[in-house]
Amino acid sequence: MAVQKALPKRTRRLGDSIHAWAVMQAIPATMALPFEAFVPFAPIFENQELPVVANPKGSRWVARPGGHWPGPEHGLHVRDSMAQAAGAELDRLGAMLKPLPGLIRGGKYVVVCPNSAIGYKEWPETSWSHVIEESLGLGLDVVIASEPARERIRAPHGAEFLDVSVVGLARLLTRASCLVAPDSGPVHLADALGVPAVGLYGATSTVTYGPYRDKSFCIDMHEELYPQGERYSSARHLPDVDMAMMGIDRVLEAMKRAVASDQDRVRRDLCLGC
Repeated sequence: MAVQKALPKRTRRLGDSIHAWAVMQAIPATMALPFEAFVPFAPIFENQELPVVANPKGSRWVARPGGHWPGPEHGLHVRDSMAQAAGAELDRLGAMLKPLPGLIRGGKYVVVCPNSAIGYKEWPETSWSHVIEESLGLGLDVVIASEPARERIRAPHGAEFLDVSVVGLARLLTRASCLVAPDSGPVHLADALGVPAVGLYGATSTVTYGPYRDKSFCIDMHEELYPQGERYSSARHLPDVDMAMMGIDRVLEAMKRAVASDQDRVRRDLCLGC
C-alpha cells in the first residue's frame, strides 16, 4: 500500500499568504512546520510564534496526508477549507499579526488601496475620487497607497500618495484609522493587524473571500449582482460584474463607521491606561 504524503500548496499572493500563515500556525504542535513565506512578504510574518523561512518560490501551506483541498467552496471561508485539509485547529485561525516596528507616518489617517491583482474586482477611479474628496471634507487625512507598478489614480488635492512595499504597507497600517480597498491582499493584511477594513466586494463574496476576523465594515453586493436564474455560489468570481453599481454613499457610510470604531477603541485604550 502506498504511503500518502503531505501535499504542499504554494502562492505568491498576499491574501493567500496570510491565510496560509494562519493555517500553518494553527496546526497542532506535534505536526507543526516552519512557515515558508514568499520573500517580499516574509518580514510581516517574523517575530511571531511560528518560525519563518523566506522562500523565493512563494508562501507554502501543507495539506495533511490524505487531506484533500478542493479549492474555495460555497458557504465556507477559503481559510476554513484550507484548515480542514491541513488538519489545523479551527479556533486558532483568527490569529493576529504583530505590528512591525518603525512608523512611516505620524498622526491618524484613512488608507486607500485602490488596486487589486485582478482588475474586475476594482472600483472605478471616479468613485474613489468622490470618496476621497468627501473624506477630506470631513477633516480626515487620506493616504493613497497604490501598488508601485500601477499608475496612480486621479485624486483631489490634499490626499497624500505613498508608493510602498507590502512591508511598508504593514507599517503604514499600524497607525491607520481604517483601510478602504477592493477584495485584495491589503484587506487581509489590515484585518490580520486589527485595523478596520472596508472591503468592497461585488465580483467576489465576503463569505468565502472576505476578511477573516472582522467583515462588519465590508460591503458585499456579490449575491445582489449574481446572474439571475443561476444557482448561487459564494465561491464564484463574477468577472463581468459592474463594480460601479456599488454606490459612493454606501462606501462613505461604511468608512465613517470604521473610523468611529477605531476612535472608540483608542478612547477605551486611553481609559485602561488611566
